[in-house]
Amino acid sequence: MFTARIPWAEVVTDFHDELKSTTAGFASYDTTEDKNPLEQASLCKVEIMLNGDTVEPLSFVAHSKVAGQQGRSVCKKLEDVLPRQQFKIAVQAKAQGKIIARATVNPYRKDVLTKGGKTMGGGDVSRKKKLLEKQKAGKKRMNSSGKVQLSQAAFNSVITR
Repeated sequence: MFTARIPWAEVVTDFHDELKSTTAGFASYDTTEDKNPLEQASLCKVEIMLNGDTVEPLSFVAHSKVAGQQGRSVCKKLEDVLPRQQFKIAVQAKAQGKIIARATVNPYRKDVLTKGGKTMGGGDVSRKKKLLEKQKAGKKRMNSSGKVQLSQAAFNSVITR
């Protein structure tokens, strides 16, 4: 028999699944209310940001000791789920005014030197440089004004921690 005091939020989200998986389904638990059910804890709000914009539905409250770990897991999950764009997407977790986790969704590269399956061959190098500079300027403009849309599937996969 094992007796412990655990916050109810931890029991609801993780404890039951962890207990059953580590004991191969043999363990069970019983809950009773403590004499002093309310106790002060060090909690913080963890905000998830996409390219600097806070996504409020993904924000959650966590204990200060595990906020970094949970923020990293949400960032990693978003990095895997978000579709790639033509610009970098910065996924950040912020708690207590500091960035505690970060992941980057890399852009896909469109090759401007290939047209119709043919690679731009010899000739004037300045033409190639001009095309690459034009692409660079367009990416810079898109990066500053590009907005990231969070799909319902991505949202659902992050919510089911």
